[in-house]
Amino acid sequence: MTSATLKYGERQAAGQLLQQWMERPESDTSVAACPVQSSKLQLKDLRKSKEFEIDVEMNPYIPAQIEDEFEQLNIAGPRSGAWEMISIGEPDVTDDVEYPDLHIWEGQIAPGVLIVEEMKKTPSLFMSEVCQAVYENHFSMDTLKYVYMVDVCNRDTLSFVRDVLYTEANGLVWPDEEIHDWQLGTPEFEALLGTKIGKTVAHLVLGAFRRGTHRISQIRSFHTFEILQLRFTIEEMEHVTPVIPSVELPIRTVSTRVTRSMTRKRKAEEEETAAKKAQKKG
Repeated sequence: MTSATLKYGERQAAGQLLQQWMERPESDTSVAACPVQSSKLQLKDLRKSKEFEIDVEMNPYIPAQIEDEFEQLNIAGPRSGAWEMISIGEPDVTDDVEYPDLHIWEGQIAPGVLIVEEMKKTPSLFMSEVCQAVYENHFSMDTLKYVYMVDVCNRDTLSFVRDVLYTEANGLVWPDEEIHDWQLGTPEFEALLGTKIGKTVAHLVLGAFRRGTHRISQIRSFHTFEILQLRFTIEEMEHVTPVIPSVELPIRTVSTRVTRSMTRKRKAEEEETAAKKAQKKG
């Protein structure tokens, strides 16, 4: 299906392709080759670089925008001792007119959750790789279940949500007081995945896991004080091992042979018994 025939056009088409890349193994040639490579970036690489400054704060606060969420997710809070806030900045860069006070990356991590509070494009880094490096420095990537994008200010993502998704055509209005969970396979999910923020999280999954093993299964959207918040749910994909026919065939063949052998033996015994009875009568 071309982007022209999709409900949300190019964004939805981009989201569909990203989902296919996540769900299908590299050996599947039915989908265009994925350009996202396995990420090798580590936090220690950024520490060694003179371009960046990294600050770490132990046991920070839970962002108020998503505080209510954690009662439902059963995630250990800051007092558990396994919670850190990390800030990555470029101290020598002063030409950012639009977002001069934003860090390159700032967020919090805990087992199972990555919270991105600030993130802005820089020529030398992919933000998806920074997200992975920060989380992987403390926890195994296999434990990551949720990625929060707090106070989203990316123009592409904001314009889609406010001007296209939350519209009268969808029975919505921005800001909507309801929390909306967009499910895998729906046009809205695919289009959100195809926005700039959605692509970043999809690239995180593609760079962190083998293809066909993990995917984004749900995108939640809501607001606090009219500011967009997003949550991406990552799940491990379950694959059913196909039954190999060659394993079962010998069993059926042996069973047939045994049945036929028993039938012949029983028939021979009956014939022998009948012959003995005939001899006695004679």
